[in-house]
Amino acid sequence: MNKRMKTGVAAAALTLALGGSSLYAYADASTPVPISSNLKEVFTITVNGQAIEDGYQVSTAAQPMIPVRSLAEALGMEVKWVPETKASELTKGIKWTSIMTGEDAYNVNKMLVRLGQAPEIVNNTQYVPLNFVSEVLYGNVSVEGSQIIITTDQANTSEEEVIKASGIITSLSSEEGKLSVHINGNGAKGIILHVSDETQFALASGDALAFKDLKVGDQVEAEHAMFATLSLPPQSPVYKITVTEQAKADLVIAEGAISEVTTNENGERSILLKGQGIDESPASGIVFNISSETKVVDPKGEAIDPSTLKEKDYVIGVYNGITTRSLPPIANAMKLVVEQAAE
Repeated sequence: MNKRMKTGVAAAALTLALGGSSLYAYADASTPVPISSNLKEVFTITVNGQAIEDGYQVSTAAQPMIPVRSLAEALGMEVKWVPETKASELTKGIKWTSIMTGEDAYNVNKMLVRLGQAPEIVNNTQYVPLNFVSEVLYGNVSVEGSQIIITTDQANTSEEEVIKASGIITSLSSEEGKLSVHINGNGAKGIILHVSDETQFALASGDALAFKDLKVGDQVEAEHAMFATLSLPPQSPVYKITVTEQAKADLVIAEGAISEVTTNENGERSILLKGQGIDESPASGIVFNISSETKVVDPKGEAIDPSTLKEKDYVIGVYNGITTRSLPPIANAMKLVVEQAAE
């Protein structure tokens, strides 16, 4: 059966529902829910100019529902149906998505994305809400009357699926067997990169590494998914982490905004930070001495002139954990990663 014929059959089935015939959505494996009584509209759908099976919208839902398999095949994605869990698995390149019927929890590269509506099965076809296209597949959507038009930038798909980020590792986590790397901050700062079995680790030379080889203070380049959670910090699956500069073992991170910059009689500069990772006395902050051995860089690892540091610059300080007993404590900075404030 070709696409045009399939579209016609789907439209006929949905039109019958508008006329009062029985049509059911299966939110789970056992309970059919009639939707004929509140079916609001039937939509025709095109994907990059190609007609696929029709969609529908019920009066109680915010989003129209569109057919998973027809959509995925039009986008060149592999589709696998898992009957035991009533889930579709979509794969294209590095992107993998699992869609479980009846659950508003879309598994995208082992991260959950919620869209406000759960997938449904109607006449043995699985449907997802229309915002699945924009929020998960990053396609463009427009609705003109009863027509849904979906387009994707096919020429740049490969570039769009990966975002590159550079920074310093500020923490590593292996809680409950789930591995993650936090770069460029702690708390609400930076980004958390979730590691999977497919994540690659390497030195800039190409030599392979493992998660256990990573250390706080390593300078890295990461390739992660173009999508991220809306949390603070954002979180995203990571495909590859390249260590461009390895840190020495047992380093400690403290971070915060510069509240004071001083220069002593020998011309040596120091900065007072107030912020995260300052356990001794959060209210008093920590002072970092800057010597000729201190590396001062931006988040990408590019050198910054220490004389340009100023109040309100956000700094991640790397040191060996040794501080004075004074208040505020004083440490010798091995490395400072600076996010410079606007002038």
